[in-house]
Amino acid sequence: MKRIIITGANGSGKSHFAAQCHGARPDVPLMSFDAIKLTTNWIQRPRSEIDADLVNAIQGESWILEGGPSLLPLALSRADAVVWLDPPIALRAWRLLKRPLKRRGMTRPELPDGNPDYLMEQYRFAWRSLRKDTQFRASIAVALSGITIPLLTVYSRVDADSALSLWAGGHPD
Repeated sequence: MKRIIITGANGSGKSHFAAQCHGARPDVPLMSFDAIKLTTNWIQRPRSEIDADLVNAIQGESWILEGGPSLLPLALSRADAVVWLDPPIALRAWRLLKRPLKRRGMTRPELPDGNPDYLMEQYRFAWRSLRKDTQFRASIAVALSGITIPLLTVYSRVDADSALSLWAGGHPD
């Protein structure tokens, strides 16, 4: 296993889990889809540029790619496995609540410079995300239906540890 996608809803722990995967195999480049999508002040680049840069980024021999489901249509064909982080909504809500408090006014490491977490904007974003939870999960399920590569669905810390162990070993069961 050389190329892995880590996806899930906002607050599911994608960036954290991706960092753990990178820690287990530091020779494998870590890419954040948000870093490809955003410029500064949370402005998204034109979709054609995002798609071109994503296609270019996944041409590498090995990578860890983390991000939401909009990366799946272009990246799945190059991946060896997908990890879908799907924790309970209460845990996601807690993470989305504490994230802007922890990084207030700072840009998270997985984002391009100039995209700081501001309290009210992040809470509005979190509220919209949590309100659309059912839609979001359904869109991920549809995007992943019928894939022929291993799909590791992570609901809990135990699942995450198992997925990380598989990644660290370099091959799925």
